[in-house]
Amino acid sequence: LGVAAGIVSLVSLWLGLHSAHSMEKLVAANSYPYLELMRNMSSIEKDPITGQSHKRVEYMLVNSGIGPARIEWVQLSYKGKPMADLSELLATCCNMGPEPEIALNRRGNVVGSLVRPGDMISMFAADEPKTPNPIFDALHRSMKDISQTACYCSVFDECYVRSKDEMKPQPVDECTAPAKTFRPDFK
Repeated sequence: LGVAAGIVSLVSLWLGLHSAHSMEKLVAANSYPYLELMRNMSSIEKDPITGQSHKRVEYMLVNSGIGPARIEWVQLSYKGKPMADLSELLATCCNMGPEPEIALNRRGNVVGSLVRPGDMISMFAADEPKTPNPIFDALHRSMKDISQTACYCSVFDECYVRSKDEMKPQPVDECTAPAKTFRPDFK
């Protein structure tokens, strides 16, 4: 009788531990952020005369997951070289001088931002100006050479690195920032 009670106790203990582990996985799965690195090259608004979409340059972080994503760092690179901010990006890709010669909506900083499920953060955006602007045109042409990488964490500090080159986020122990991260603002 004592042996049977011991076996029942051990089985109960195992079931309890297994159940707790399963619940942890379920809670983590129900709070999983899935950050997508997006860019937009044309606006929704169309020219009333031609019916064509206007050009647009926009870089966004979109959370398609079911839990919030806390942005730890973002790296934006032009032809593989990390950029510190919009001033460096526009000087490198578009030969812009020290003064901004383009109208950009910009966030300023995304580090520490919490992106709700189904929501997005626009890091920076510019619509095609009504008068020709060589800086905008050069930036629009350069979009194919601009890549993004981001590290983000769930509310349970499960962290992931997402790159445009990867099909899905890669789990990491922590979000150690690279030597140069991107701040979507001017100097």
